[in-house]
Amino acid sequence: MFSSVITGGVGCGKSSACSMLRAHLGGVDKWFSADECTQRLLKTPKVIEMLESAFGGTCFDKIEGQLFVNRSRLREIVFRDTEARKKLEGIIHPMVITSLDEQRTKAMELGCDFFLAEVPLHYEIGCTVKADLVIVVAASRSMQRRRLMERRGLDDEMIENILRSQWPIEAKVENADVVIWNDGDFSVLEAQVLSLARQFSLA
Repeated sequence: MFSSVITGGVGCGKSSACSMLRAHLGGVDKWFSADECTQRLLKTPKVIEMLESAFGGTCFDKIEGQLFVNRSRLREIVFRDTEARKKLEGIIHPMVITSLDEQRTKAMELGCDFFLAEVPLHYEIGCTVKADLVIVVAASRSMQRRRLMERRGLDDEMIENILRSQWPIEAKVENADVVIWNDGDFSVLEAQVLSLARQFSLA
């Protein structure tokens, strides 16, 4: 089974590129999203208990006696405090990697010929996700900042904190097997993804 990782910088358009590739892949068993996995984990009692132990009640909303993670508040905490971010990563990352390995094993058992994993922090976690091909979705730093401001409503300080927490996009590009440059409009991104999909004989 051919295994590929798609990664890149925040605000570079990984989600859009992944959605396009996913449309060509077909079948949920060939696909894994670290972001979607993280969203599910943040709703589980086990993770909520671990976050409460690590951060107290500061990152939660309490509704009818039940705790729910406030992701905006959690982001504020971890991107303004390096140690807090390391605590969160220590909780979430191992669980995400375990889920990814389980999904990849399932795909192999089903006889899938291709598996794609979206792992935004592939390089930051030491390339622990093994793959035959690493695809990096990249954009200029100015475009990253613009998208984070316009689409997520983040201020300059938070944007800079997030960007500093990740590898520079230039380093990710240098280490990639394939680069999708997403500084233009949607049609340019779509053309690059379609070309890649055809190389995988998925289109």
